[in-house]
Amino acid sequence: MGRRKIKKAAKVIGDRRSQVIREVRRDGYQNLLNKYGTKNDVSENYRFVSDEPVADVELTLNYEGNGLFARIIDIPADEAVSSGFTYGISDTDIENFINNSLDELDFEEKAATAIKWSRLYGGALMVMIVDDGGELTDPVNWDGIRGIDELMVFERPLVTPDYASIYQHRPNTGTRSKFGLPEFYDISPVYGMAFRVHESRCLLFKNGILPSSTTRTEYRFFGMPEYERVHKALQETVTSHGNGVKLLDRAVQAVYKIKGLATLLNTDEGENTVIRRLQLIDMAKGIINSIAIDADGEDYDYKTVTFSGVKDIVDSTCNMLSAVTNIPQTKLFGRSPAGENSTGEGDMENFYKFVERIQKINLKNNLRTLVDIILIVGKAKGRYEEIPDYTLKFNPLWSLSEKEQADVDKTRADTEYVKAQTAQVYTDMQALDSSEVRKRLAESGEFTINDVLDEESGDWNDLSEEYSGESEETINTALSAERAGIQERMETDAVIPSGCGVLVIRDGKVLVGERKDSGLLCGPGGHIENSETPEDAAVRETREEFGIYVAELVPVTVLSDMPAEYCPSQIFLCTEFYGEPRAFNNEMENARFESFSEIRKHEMFLPFRMSVEKFLNELNDLHSPPQAQDAEERAQYG
Repeated sequence: MGRRKIKKAAKVIGDRRSQVIREVRRDGYQNLLNKYGTKNDVSENYRFVSDEPVADVELTLNYEGNGLFARIIDIPADEAVSSGFTYGISDTDIENFINNSLDELDFEEKAATAIKWSRLYGGALMVMIVDDGGELTDPVNWDGIRGIDELMVFERPLVTPDYASIYQHRPNTGTRSKFGLPEFYDISPVYGMAFRVHESRCLLFKNGILPSSTTRTEYRFFGMPEYERVHKALQETVTSHGNGVKLLDRAVQAVYKIKGLATLLNTDEGENTVIRRLQLIDMAKGIINSIAIDADGEDYDYKTVTFSGVKDIVDSTCNMLSAVTNIPQTKLFGRSPAGENSTGEGDMENFYKFVERIQKINLKNNLRTLVDIILIVGKAKGRYEEIPDYTLKFNPLWSLSEKEQADVDKTRADTEYVKAQTAQVYTDMQALDSSEVRKRLAESGEFTINDVLDEESGDWNDLSEEYSGESEETINTALSAERAGIQERMETDAVIPSGCGVLVIRDGKVLVGERKDSGLLCGPGGHIENSETPEDAAVRETREEFGIYVAELVPVTVLSDMPAEYCPSQIFLCTEFYGEPRAFNNEMENARFESFSEIRKHEMFLPFRMSVEKFLNELNDLHSPPQAQDAEERAQYG
């Protein structure tokens, strides 16, 4: 039986040898000398192999015991809340009320903690203890909010999403769409009883965004712990620094020569003699810093070892760790930038962009929700009559020094001086009038010659050619007449809207509500504030009045022929938005979608009625096939 197996194995080996494909040399693609491009090429064998999942307790131990890792977690979180924010509210009393409320809630510290835990564990949950008459498991009653008592932060290991309550529709529980997200979270604090909370009472913090097909289901609604991404670079950095110190012990190596050492080591007694001799020499060196040796057959010497390149290796590991953490070495290690003409400005700029991304993902929407609640509380307490509009902006993370600010001011002054000289040249050649420059300065405080010339939409070159045979006085008179004609047409034809309106349509129905001041049917709209574009105002008014976020706006028309008490308005069409309409402010109530045939039964706010008429007329002009339910409206409004 044994011989049969041997013969069978030999046959298999022979068959395989006959099937071997010989490698040949292919210039530019394969090189048999250095194995480039062959199966023995090391670079061809690169494969990504994932590490074992890191337990939450290991993350905690690393944060508690590794100071460098703790700085990686803490620095971006502290920077994200350090600069503060503004609301764009002109009333200082309301702004102070918001800031004082946030201070009472210790929002800055709680937000920094939530971002830290999201970076450490992948996510965190901030629970708002809102006084609205409901339980923790109830959706927030926006109309019944009377106060907010506390903010509580829980790291992801203590939070379990309720996978059985995933939203399959657009819930009427807030200002943003929650499709695909859990409605409830179960929280198991270290101290106290476990409890369940509705998602509308929670502010979610997460460390980045993961694909839906992630292999780590516990991170699906949160993000990946920062340790998973940086631990290899962190390990190499810590190891290189530690080994660098240990190498100092090897910098000077003692060499002890014993005559007949090999012969002595052949016997146990001789080996013990050698060991005792070495111990005696080390003891003498440590006590009296001198060594006594036998003049016949013994010698003692030192060999110095150089470590060129060790510093470069340590620096490269620091650079790699700084790259994967997005934290510059000036902050991570407290070291100055190295190299010629190094300032570190590029690294700091990239770092602040990284922090701004954290602000957008974790702070902006969460802070806006909290400010909305605080404003409702302020109105309920009688601090003000109307909830103001606001625009949340984070203060710049990097402020200029006095010298840098002076350089910027000087550059701006030099630019304005050149502009003034250019304007003087155009004025002297009578291409511009001094009143035009004064007008532009009065409007914006600055001017650009090209912009001023663009406003004069007449073709001055063609006009000059037309009057080429006339005197200079005649040409100047013609130019003035042409300029006056343009100005008159601009005043009569060009209408600059100071208001906006939005027709939000879903499934053939338009979004409406009743105005609280008159009861008239109306849609989103309002005045355009300073420094706002019509699009910006339309997005803001839609969010403030109906609690939805506009995804796309299509200009429809400009209402310029309304009575004097109404301002000219730019009308937009919106069919893509996020959230479910909900009127919880002092302007609108009873938000809903209705067909055009239904809104005809109600008395409408005049600008809204005119925008509907214009919209239906535009549809008619485009020859769109009317739906059965809209035919009657077209007949009435068209």
